Amino acid sequence: MLVFNLENSDTFLDALYLLSRFREDANIEWSPSMFSITIPHHYIELNVAFQMMPQFFNYYFSNTTHISKVHLQPLFYTIKSMKEYQYSSMSLFLFKNLERLLIKFYSPREELPLIRKFGVRYAVFEDFGNVDFEIFVSIDSLQFRHIIQECRDYMVRVTPTHSHVRFCNEVKEIIFKKEEGECIIEGVGKGPAVEFLIPVYPTHVYYNITFQAQRVWLFKSADKCGTFIIAPVGLFAQFAIYFPLG
Repeated sequence: MLVFNLENSDTFLDALYLLSRFREDANIEWSPSMFSITIPHHYIELNVAFQMMPQFFNYYFSNTTHISKVHLQPLFYTIKSMKEYQYSSMSLFLFKNLERLLIKFYSPREELPLIRKFGVRYAVFEDFGNVDFEIFVSIDSLQFRHIIQECRDYMVRVTPTHSHVRFCNEVKEIIFKKEEGECIIEGVGKGPAVEFLIPVYPTHVYYNITFQAQRVWLFKSADKCGTFIIAPVGLFAQFAIYFPLG
């Protein structure tokens, strides 16, 4: 059995809403170090996940690693309706052998908790890749949305130097300068030239997620073949977008 308790479900609910707009089904991945809701790349050509560390929850327990598939919309609408009735605190339990997800909702009015059950299915583990934290670029989320709006070509090339970072495609070029505080650049110039490739399709994936975060961070994957886009939501949760061939 795997379990967590969350007294304020707002951020979790917002993430469910965004992910449910991308795909009806998602993988829920549970480990001792992280709980993730992931939409794998073979659905929308890239991996999108909302990742939560144990500190995100009021209580978190997992002594194993597990993955299941769940329908997002019933989960979202149930939590949303419970919140409207002021059942904003909840505990979630996953019973692996019974293929069932159970959520217990609590009211501040000392009423009996309400229990809702959801079916889950077997899911195959999806390799999300590993982040290389030595090289990265960061810009403001508003700047990133501007790039998404202006560069509607499928692929945007991101080329950082020690002084600036350049976003471009065949018709548009946008440059942010480090010395003017427009970007953060680290690890560039210490080895071979670095280039990030961002597929800005589907556009709404990037656009909607950046409204939840103040900054966007670009990393290479450990194998140097892919690009990660990380959008932190508070201290202990983040949206992560991984494009394997970027």
